[in-house]
Amino acid sequence: MQLELRSLVMLARESVADPRGVARALMAMNLPMEARWLGMAVTVALSVLLTQMALLVMQVPSGGQLGGMMGSPVSAAITQLGIMLALSLGIGHVGRMLGGKGSFPDALLLVTWAEFVLVLLQVVQMVAALIFPFSSVLIGFAGVALFFWQLTQFTTELHGFTNPVKVFFGLLAGFFAAAFALVVVLSILGITPAEMGA
Repeated sequence: MQLELRSLVMLARESVADPRGVARALMAMNLPMEARWLGMAVTVALSVLLTQMALLVMQVPSGGQLGGMMGSPVSAAITQLGIMLALSLGIGHVGRMLGGKGSFPDALLLVTWAEFVLVLLQVVQMVAALIFPFSSVLIGFAGVALFFWQLTQFTTELHGFTNPVKVFFGLLAGFFAAAFALVVVLSILGITPAEMGA
């Protein structure tokens, strides 16, 4: 499989129609671990860059809540890397604890790919925002739905599970548990959302 932009865009389109087939194709590439880490880093960098461009287009004040939380590229990148790594660890290790056969490296690859598809959708969203501002909101909601859809199908294929519905609710429970744990940790450290946005 050639890792050119055109082939990546085509593969992203296939991810919507046949996410499990794409997951099999990605895992069959047997990429070295260094390439998987690099892929995650590049994906996060592209996502942060597009977010910064979107903030400029929307003219979000740097002191506002959204501008404050996402205004720093470094903090945005660290946050996104942390979330993707936590997702990869959760999907890889927790899945194996529940009887799955997948591995952390493949989980890392699939989470990175799911995020890359969102990056491509982010480009579409930015263009749409310039032409039809309200459509960008709809695309944003579609992106969230697409991410969960892909993640559910990827996890099902990764571990050889047979029931995507159970996998979806398992992922949903994991997200809530992770969010609760993050709030608890931040509270212990004395960090509030307002301070994060400062």
